[in-house]
Amino acid sequence: MENRYLYIFRYIILGLLVLGFTAFNKRDIDEIGVILLLLFIINSNLRFFSFKDKKFFVFSSLLLEIILVGIIYRYYGGIALFYFVTGILDGVLLLGERLSVVACGLLTLAVFFITWEINYELSILNTGISIVLFFLALYIKYEHNQRLAVEKLYNSLKISEEKLKKANMDLEIYADSISELAVLRERNRISREIHDSVGHSLSTIIIQLGAIEKLAKENGALASEMASNLRSFAREGLEEIRKAIRELKPAEMEKYQPIMAIESLTRQFSKLTGVDVKLGFSREKKALNGKQSFVVYRVVQEFLSNSVRHGKATKINIFMNFGEDELILTLRDNGVGSDSIQKGMGLTNIWERVSELGGQVQYSTEKGKGFLLRVVLKLDKEYTGEEYGCN
Repeated sequence: MENRYLYIFRYIILGLLVLGFTAFNKRDIDEIGVILLLLFIINSNLRFFSFKDKKFFVFSSLLLEIILVGIIYRYYGGIALFYFVTGILDGVLLLGERLSVVACGLLTLAVFFITWEINYELSILNTGISIVLFFLALYIKYEHNQRLAVEKLYNSLKISEEKLKKANMDLEIYADSISELAVLRERNRISREIHDSVGHSLSTIIIQLGAIEKLAKENGALASEMASNLRSFAREGLEEIRKAIRELKPAEMEKYQPIMAIESLTRQFSKLTGVDVKLGFSREKKALNGKQSFVVYRVVQEFLSNSVRHGKATKINIFMNFGEDELILTLRDNGVGSDSIQKGMGLTNIWERVSELGGQVQYSTEKGKGFLLRVVLKLDKEYTGEEYGCN
């Protein structure tokens, strides 16, 4: 138990003890008396400052203190109560519940019998004060333990609050991204349905009208003219539908293809291996060309494989951060790690693929701290429209 007021109180008591030893002495103080008093003070300070966590030493120190006080008070005098104040406090504050009762009981009995020979009224008074000190020390210890419990609970709640805030932020980012991807997937699906059904039907109509137009030429100019007008009308309608499809399926969908492919990869990997894989990305996304998306896909694929095979990882975090003109891909696992690592086939393949695109690769690892890989790729200022190679 550490409290500066307790330290001050302790020093005051020791000071009063020395003052009483010199002012109320029964005989002239000689070298033996000084040595005994120094032994008392050293024993008390060692118990409190150096060995307070060793209950056996504390209890033995209190027994030794009773013997020293009996000798000092019998031959040199002093104020009896001051000899026992620090012992009673230490007995309660440094020992367990049962040992503290035994130790303080012995100290109280020692106060009673040491002072009984001089004045029985003083003996009773000192004994009563000792008992009061015992219960006062118990109260101090109780308050201290309550304060420690409150502080521990507060720290635990604070840590939980910070974790909850972080988890909430991650969940919001993830939910927004998933919602955005879900909307784009649905729009993409609807556009395919329109193209496959309506587009096919209108294409068939145009073909059939072409045949009717040829047939109608043999039966009359009017039928031919009507069929021709209907064919033009159907062609215009088909163009309008195609235009609507292009508007419904935005170009932004293209930039999400690498993320969707990697998301599918991580989901399947997690199902097959049982490894907890978390994929995150910044709110703003930038387009990747076919080579870039292919490299990103292969880097993630290689990292997942190496994390389980070599790192024995159970958790993997992947984050894609799209900046103004670059993509920063960060991959981290909780594997065994290593203090020294040799660049094998997996890292070599990653290094070569990224270097071909003018990117950068950094990695770090320590034994017991997992593996961290960081890949930086420069983004095209304008999307080139190349198809993705990470299917």
